[in-house]
Amino acid sequence: MTAPLWDWLDAATPNLWRGGKAYPFNYPTQRQLLGDGEVDIAIAFNPSDASAAIARGELPDSVRTYIHDGGTLANVHFLAIPMNANAPEGARVLADFMLSPEAQLRKADPERWGDPTVLAMHRLDAKTRAAFDALPRGVATLSEAELGNTLAEPHPSWMAAIEAGWRQRYGSGS
Repeated sequence: MTAPLWDWLDAATPNLWRGGKAYPFNYPTQRQLLGDGEVDIAIAFNPSDASAAIARGELPDSVRTYIHDGGTLANVHFLAIPMNANAPEGARVLADFMLSPEAQLRKADPERWGDPTVLAMHRLDAKTRAAFDALPRGVATLSEAELGNTLAEPHPSWMAAIEAGWRQRYGSGS
């Protein structure tokens, strides 16, 4: 089932940074390589990241966010409460607050984090929707409509097999 993935990666690898012999350790390293002109694309889950990096002087103002026509993977943040938590009730209160429009609005503010909300905008009242709509977007940040089709991430059970296949074919990645 993963054969098309490996076929594509095998074909693409010689065209990657350093011929696919080494891979950036993490996203900040990718972003730095993009800023230094060593790579032409860096992958981020936050569609506002490029704008924030431009504002901080880490990327040139010519960088723009790109979405494939067929859609893109979207990464959802989550909060978990361990089964042995000392204060599970307090943790639930915090988790509920983090999902509140007030907290999500602060999270979406590019002066703070700039990460899009997880809330269903059509379920919010008009005043709250207007507050989200009024948030400034950076030069490289796409609108919700421009972000297009969101594709689900593969089931977590696939990760071990994909990571093992990656290590076998391409090494550890660093």
